[in-house]
Amino acid sequence: MNTLKENLGDGYQQVIIGFITFLVGAIWGGMNAGTDMIAADVYWPAVIMLSGAMITLLGTTFGTNYEDDRSNDLQQALNELAAKMDSLIDSHKTEEE
Repeated sequence: MNTLKENLGDGYQQVIIGFITFLVGAIWGGMNAGTDMIAADVYWPAVIMLSGAMITLLGTTFGTNYEDDRSNDLQQALNELAAKMDSLIDSHKTEEE
């Protein structure tokens, strides 16, 4: 298991749990699929699959030790926007004085 932690980072357990959850939903949906199926037959399996995919995605993006693998674009964009707003406010204050 140590190699999984080295390859996937600290979120490796979350990745494994998410992948297993996704597979359970896929198998469940495959068992419900048939010629006379309706959308309600695969609703809960689809929810389980999507939940597993999100758990896996979060495990890979936030659980990694490598900065290049992290998904922090939103945080960086918010920080840049806040810095620009601060500079605009400061420049507006100096113009008024």
